[in-house]
Amino acid sequence: MITSLLLPATIWYIFTSGDVFDIIWGILAFVLVLMIWLVMVWGELRLKIHRIYFTTKGIEVRSFLGIGKKRTYSYDVITGFMIGLQPAYPFPYESITLMLNEKKLLRISQFYFRNYKEIKLLITERFANYQIQKFSLRKAITEIFE
Repeated sequence: MITSLLLPATIWYIFTSGDVFDIIWGILAFVLVLMIWLVMVWGELRLKIHRIYFTTKGIEVRSFLGIGKKRTYSYDVITGFMIGLQPAYPFPYESITLMLNEKKLLRISQFYFRNYKEIKLLITERFANYQIQKFSLRKAITEIFE
């Protein structure tokens, strides 16, 4: 949210500044803030599944707010799942990460789905649970760049 506010602020600074060095520093600040914003938004939209369908063949998913490329994972490919607890105010929320051995295939977040309990029930009935994973800010940031 802060970077979203800083983007127009740096543009305003560039256009209202009269000094050449202030304009150069403003452009550099804009590029830096834009890069941080893109990484954060890209990481959030890329990693989280926003549309999911359980079919007879497997699980069909779309990321990027449901408009991304459709991917289908066969039920045979998924070897298990992990439940992660995400800190949030006023209540923490869960996310389920479906796994292929040690590789993370997709993440389903309680934050995005009203029917999360039904999705969780379908997953827990079909797959073996690996573990409950505690939240780590360092791990969350590194996952953006994976």
